[in-house]
Amino acid sequence: MFIGPYPYSLNHTYLGMKAQEERMNLTANNIANVNTPGFKKDVPIFEGYLVKQSKTYFGQGHMEYTERDLDISLHGPGFFQIETAAGIRYTRNGNFKTNSDGEIVTQDGAPLLGAGFVPEGYKTVVIDQEGRVQAVNQDGEFEDIGQIEIVEFDDPNMLVKEGYDHFVPKSPFFEARPAENTTFEQGYLEKSNVNAVNESVQMIELYRIYEALQKIVHTKQEMDTQSISQLGKLA
Repeated sequence: MFIGPYPYSLNHTYLGMKAQEERMNLTANNIANVNTPGFKKDVPIFEGYLVKQSKTYFGQGHMEYTERDLDISLHGPGFFQIETAAGIRYTRNGNFKTNSDGEIVTQDGAPLLGAGFVPEGYKTVVIDQEGRVQAVNQDGEFEDIGQIEIVEFDDPNMLVKEGYDHFVPKSPFFEARPAENTTFEQGYLEKSNVNAVNESVQMIELYRIYEALQKIVHTKQEMDTQSISQLGKLA
């Protein structure tokens, strides 16, 4: 945004407008993903009048009972590990399925590390609180097929959001460790941690602030135009 040769206070008005624009963009993205499983909302980080960056809020979303065998929620700070074309990524989105080979994968087809393959003809899958995966055949017999590999981070703020629900470390030196404080719950899905009502109210407030700042700028510009016109008449 152009900041011209205006008084100091008006320059700050322009900076304030820019900051509100960036806050509205973050809030709009949060609202757009209110129904995205495992989505973590973003909040602005200010430096003076400017939004220097955004920060992901990793608070847990509410759990929705789905009854699906391959909907898995995590209770605690852990992350699923998935194998994407770009390498291993971390996610809280526990909405999985099987592909044509019986492999347990994300809705985009990325394999869930450690989950294994469901044998053909098996009717259901059981996942316990420790992440052990068992397939159940038509006779009710159980077969171990995998152990879901989840991880935790000493500081999740060292993760960068990639897309809507994937995370990657900011540095290759920032390593995950095996999860110790996280358990699984089958048949539940962690929803977004966005509060739609709060975000909508915030969006309205941000828009009002932006409009007020716009009026200040327009008023100053009109005053400058009138002053120049009066000077012209005196000349």
